[in-house]
Amino acid sequence: MAALSGCAHYEVNNGHGSIPGYYIRSEMQEADRAVESARQAGKDKTCPAEFKAAEDARNNAYDVFRACHTEEGVALAKKATAQANALCPPRAAAVEEIIPVGEPGQLKPEPVPVVEPTPDRIKYCVYLGIEYDINKADIRPEYRDEVARVGDFMKKYPSTTAVIEGYADEVGDRAYNVQLSQRRAEGVVKYLEDNFGIAPARLSAKGYGEAKPVADNATDAGRQKNRHINAIIDCALDVKDIAPPPERLCMNLKLEFASDSPRIDPRFYDQIDAVGEYMKKYPTTTAVIEGHTDSMGSAEHNLKLSQQRAESVVHYLIEKSGIDGVRLSAKGYGATRQIAYNDTPEGRQQNRRINAIIDCVIKK
Repeated sequence: MAALSGCAHYEVNNGHGSIPGYYIRSEMQEADRAVESARQAGKDKTCPAEFKAAEDARNNAYDVFRACHTEEGVALAKKATAQANALCPPRAAAVEEIIPVGEPGQLKPEPVPVVEPTPDRIKYCVYLGIEYDINKADIRPEYRDEVARVGDFMKKYPSTTAVIEGYADEVGDRAYNVQLSQRRAEGVVKYLEDNFGIAPARLSAKGYGEAKPVADNATDAGRQKNRHINAIIDCALDVKDIAPPPERLCMNLKLEFASDSPRIDPRFYDQIDAVGEYMKKYPTTTAVIEGHTDSMGSAEHNLKLSQQRAESVVHYLIEKSGIDGVRLSAKGYGATRQIAYNDTPEGRQQNRRINAIIDCVIKK
């Protein structure tokens, strides 16, 4: 009886994942069954990208389990099971697709990434290399200099505001990870208030849990990197008067394009010139030029048009500002990242925009 009670969480091994032994933890094979059940239900065809993510999560769990990290593998297998069971949920967004542009009742746009700049402002996206102990939110003394990068900048530029984003690794319950990452973000906010005198009204905290990992959660080093903080600093300042940002600069270019045209109106050359001047001043920088459209027309056409507009800006920077082409790339998003309603001319104009996402190499 004692032997049987010790195997309560085990079952006969079906051999998946090349795990040796007659018995294996049941959670591992539950992930197998969940993925296979989703496949039998046709979800590998209905939502192939999501299905592959669940399948990859299951395979990753086996890799961790095989490396003798039993409990971590089991925790990952549970997540893979939940991911497979939740595949292809009904999409509320489908309601939005049948609402004609310009009619009342249009749904609110999906939120864009926090780095998206608002008009007349720029944003710095700063990755803070703070390493947290497992299950802890305290800032270790050796990482206070990382927080000081934000505090010193916000003191120097008192018109700035910041969102402090907290992240966690994938070990543990998802809801708890969100709570833990929120505590980490709030800890940084409090440190900035107490030690740099930043007014609370200029700061906010947001915990994202295990979302948006920056490294592989299958390794200790990867999980450590995923327990991190981002600071998104919002500035109403002239970019030319600011020192180079620690990580990333996001500039919104208010270019107006003629309908269905990628040609840049000469009236807006000065905005693109500002990007060129900045990149010439800091030759280690690189940039992704993002093109965005409103929702008029087909999704395929909008994607192509936004790509053409982004490429037009890249070409201008190469030809007029002398920026090396290897430092620039273009990415069209079509109408997938709307920042305003498409049922008014003003909203559609805001959505027809160009963003310049400038990454900066920092010497430490």
